[in-house]
Amino acid sequence: MARIDSITLTPFEVPLASPFRIATMTNHSANGVFISITAGGKTGWGECLPFHAINGENQATVMASLRTLAPAIHGEDSRDLRRLIELCESILPAQTTAISGMDMALHDLAAQRAGLPLYRFLGGTKRELPTDLTIRILPPKEAAAKAKKIIDQGHEAIKIKLGDSPMNDAERVATIREVAEDAILRVDANQAYDRLTALHLLESIADFDIQFCEQPVKRHDYQGLAFLHQNSTVPVMADESCFSPSDAFALLSHNCCNLINVKLCKSGGVLRAQEIASITQAAFGRCMMGGMAETRLGVTAAAHVASSHSAFHFFDLDAHQGHKEDVIDGGIQTVRGSVVLPEKAGLGARPKQEFLDRFETETLA
Repeated sequence: MARIDSITLTPFEVPLASPFRIATMTNHSANGVFISITAGGKTGWGECLPFHAINGENQATVMASLRTLAPAIHGEDSRDLRRLIELCESILPAQTTAISGMDMALHDLAAQRAGLPLYRFLGGTKRELPTDLTIRILPPKEAAAKAKKIIDQGHEAIKIKLGDSPMNDAERVATIREVAEDAILRVDANQAYDRLTALHLLESIADFDIQFCEQPVKRHDYQGLAFLHQNSTVPVMADESCFSPSDAFALLSHNCCNLINVKLCKSGGVLRAQEIASITQAAFGRCMMGGMAETRLGVTAAAHVASSHSAFHFFDLDAHQGHKEDVIDGGIQTVRGSVVLPEKAGLGARPKQEFLDRFETETLA
């Protein structure tokens, strides 16, 4: 029996190359927590990267949550994945980022023990994962210059952040389309608008061939999302509205959308992300695999999940791209716009030891 005998937490900070601005917040660094769980001579790694304006967590709350969760799973059989994850959820049901780190580390351990890359352990097969790159809220000319660089790197899709004003948003999209004539364009409003403003904005940019718009209205405005789903010529995707499998069921069954953005830190990890994907697929919907501002560890876990389920049609696996420093050994690589998964057992990624040594690691068990 592979009982959990050690759990460590390392709070970390990675500066961003430039401030990342969205409608609800601006980040200057990625502040998260790495978690390691050791059992049976193997160590699994997880990452918690909270966005306080989205999930109500920050680095301090994640650390507090993990200090609460660790004693509950210490000494337990690490192979009993579902029971351990459900135990964590029963203790702190709203702390999805903290739980996602536990879930990720436990899945890394399980796949290592099976001798399989995580995507194969989850029942998936290797597939092409063409990722977009995101342009934060910028003046139109700066955004266009950024778009040009993205296309030159081999990416076929660009995600454009909206939310400073409908006029600025429309001008930003138009300017980007001028320099990226053949690119797939997606937009993301991060809850910036009411339903009527969002409808007017989406209709004003519809001629630029927008693939979809993420979360144009507030998280709990299901009726507003449904209104846009039924009236906008630009398809809408739920992001902040969907944290859990039950959220996905409610959104899809009430005809609010047929597109769902799944993020491990938002859904609580691998197990629930797969469940959201299955619910969405059963309702004839499609999923995107996204992220917050994770390092390549968290993005690698997301890519494994994206390869494990055919509900994932869209890939936003660029969370680490704006970091000043790459702090991960192993993990995914992005080659001419597509993410390539590692073939080592488990995640195939871990934090660099020299990076961990800069911070204070706390051993909980």
